[in-house]
Amino acid sequence: MTINDGSGANDPWALLLATDWDSVEHCCPNTAPATPVILAGLLDDDEDVQRTAVHNLGQAVTHQNTIYGATAPAVRFVIAILGHPRTTTSGIYFHEERRWPMRAALLQWLGDLAYDATYDEDGPGEPDDVAAVRAILPLIYEAAQPFLADPDLLIRETAVHAAAMTLAAPELAVHIPELVPLVRSTLSTSEYRGYRYLAKRCLVIWGVEPGPLPNPRISGPESMDHLWADGCSDDPPF
Repeated sequence: MTINDGSGANDPWALLLATDWDSVEHCCPNTAPATPVILAGLLDDDEDVQRTAVHNLGQAVTHQNTIYGATAPAVRFVIAILGHPRTTTSGIYFHEERRWPMRAALLQWLGDLAYDATYDEDGPGEPDDVAAVRAILPLIYEAAQPFLADPDLLIRETAVHAAAMTLAAPELAVHIPELVPLVRSTLSTSEYRGYRYLAKRCLVIWGVEPGPLPNPRISGPESMDHLWADGCSDDPPF
């Protein structure tokens, strides 16, 4: 699968080769694998390498919800591989309490990043790095579209999550009416309490009557407050 951003279809390997990775960094550059190594690992033939790459993506490229210079080009690569057959690998850990299909983990990563990039005016990173991610939020929204009705529930939920998190961008707010039914039908009925919280939160922010959804005042490891408030709690395992 490739994504067209107006300048032509993007081949993931071409993106990898075209980026000057020496000019951008992620967290812990002296100990974590280089960004192109992490990204190439996402499509490795060895599923254990893939699982490690997904883990490193979250721990280095967006460690503790921070946006780095390497984040935006990494996003473009992840978007370009979402439909690749290698992303069907199962048993991926992301937010430690859940096991995901790899595609779902990547969509979750994109959604979390979209949230981080729009959460406040300054954003969690250098202004240029945050601006680079904000500029490609429409690509994240577009990338989620093919998976909004995916037969796999986890992929479907994470796709709705990814799309919904981009809608804080003013230029994407026009899509809110399209997402409201999906947030109600997919996120508000999820077994994952964090998504039920997210459903009510989104609807309230969008000015939509949330109706009889679960109370967002929840506690425990699955609350969105736990996932977002202070970033990841783990130190990089490098």
